[in-house]
Amino acid sequence: MVKKTTRAALPLALALGITATATVSGACGGREKPARVSSVVRTDAGLVRGVSSGDVRVFEGMRYAAPPSGKRRWAPPEPVESWSGVRDATKPGAACPQTGLTPPAGPRSDTEDCLSLNVTTPRGKSAAARPVMVYLHGGDHTDGEGAMHGAHRLSAQGDVVVVTVNYRLGALGYLAHPALEQAGRDESGNYGFLDQQAALRWVRSNAAAFGGDPDNVTLFGQSAGAASTCAHLVAPSSAGLFDRVILQSGSCLDEENVRTRSEALRAGVSGATGIEKTHGLDDWRDARPAQLVNPFGQGPAYGPVYGGELLPRTPAEAFAEGEFNKVPVLQGFNGQEGRAGAYAAEEMKKAVTDDPGARLDEGDYLERLREQFGEEAAGEIAARYPVAAYRDSPALALGEVLTDSHLGRLTVESNRVLARQVRTYTYTFDDRETPWYADEETYPKPSFPMGASHTFELPYLFELEEIAPLDEAQRALSEVLIRTWSRFARTGTTDWAPGTPSSANARSFASGPEGLRSVGLAEEYRFGFWESLPASRS
Repeated sequence: MVKKTTRAALPLALALGITATATVSGACGGREKPARVSSVVRTDAGLVRGVSSGDVRVFEGMRYAAPPSGKRRWAPPEPVESWSGVRDATKPGAACPQTGLTPPAGPRSDTEDCLSLNVTTPRGKSAAARPVMVYLHGGDHTDGEGAMHGAHRLSAQGDVVVVTVNYRLGALGYLAHPALEQAGRDESGNYGFLDQQAALRWVRSNAAAFGGDPDNVTLFGQSAGAASTCAHLVAPSSAGLFDRVILQSGSCLDEENVRTRSEALRAGVSGATGIEKTHGLDDWRDARPAQLVNPFGQGPAYGPVYGGELLPRTPAEAFAEGEFNKVPVLQGFNGQEGRAGAYAAEEMKKAVTDDPGARLDEGDYLERLREQFGEEAAGEIAARYPVAAYRDSPALALGEVLTDSHLGRLTVESNRVLARQVRTYTYTFDDRETPWYADEETYPKPSFPMGASHTFELPYLFELEEIAPLDEAQRALSEVLIRTWSRFARTGTTDWAPGTPSSANARSFASGPEGLRSVGLAEEYRFGFWESLPASRS
């Protein structure tokens, strides 16, 4: 039985891009489980046995690097040792140690032997090698795993090879500290990122064995996975490891995702005192992983560290200077992203007031605007986004503000910069009737419609067991989304025109006969208003 995320953790999990779900290796819809037949493939380290299930073959828990424990903790990943015989690849590997906001699909453990990946590939033969899509999961760089995202539909309908990846998380993956710095090297704080590079090298070496084209690799990710993808776009050593990128709900110009080396080192020194019963690097290497996942409490934010040879420029700097890995880009976000933040705020109010019926009121809305944007800007924003215009719902008004001021604005800005240099396509996922959790007793619905909030496009691409099944219209939209993602992976193009520096034209995806439409992103998300409001960038 799958463990449930606690009610208290759910709002934060949604806001951070974590879906409390588990994989299903089944048919479209994720409820039926076809007969499973053994399937053996030779990788560069040895034979692995997966299963043929329905119209795909699935190989899970395959190590792409040695366990990063002991002396390998806080060090670049090392190659996995080859083996004789046939190694089992029929179930997920252990999730990397994490905070526990969401239950893993594989076994939860305190082991660092977690650097594994999963491959889903169409069962039938193909006249040509298939495109490969490598997915980096979200979770704020503290939670999540590859196996949570079942790729049956994406692989079978898109006729692509899908790879999902585990990488080190939290302080085990992203601790920067002077004791970890080595002369002439700058891996400190970037171990999770180096894991991702090792996984991409594994794909280049092994994709052909699974029917994939090692010379046609699309790197894609959602939320924190998109932030990691941005880092690969600007990392000199990631050049040649992928051929296109898809960014879901994460902009490369989001300063919240950028940690400079000096900032990360200061935070590491400050936070390291929170590691219980440890006093130095040697002790840290002997400590249990659970002590080290998040010794800093609420901070600092984790993720790639910029500064040094590995990541010499932030994405903003690299794009401005034209020094990045120039590949086609498909980028986008969900039309009601910010409702996850509104939901989290309302759930927090319920917890603070001990009132399960508590709702955000207009005072809460104005207070949040003042906290985030300052007193003067708050008045302008409230006038532009009056509660009365949103069904008299402060939560819906707040959700619109958070969507437009953040990913709406940043996506237009990144289109301006990227479209000058690479082919750039932009989308919005805008289905207003997205499925909620199947178990509404554990996960009560919010007091307002969530719409296409943060993470809510994921069930249209992946099998997510705890999400209610897609209805007929949503399944049709899922097919359109998969067709679009796989076409981009195959050709680097979509069926709408790329953006230009002066026009962020986008494709909006929603259910129903009027669901697919062209959108002027700047107009739809009030870019001019937010561009004129410097405080919105805080």
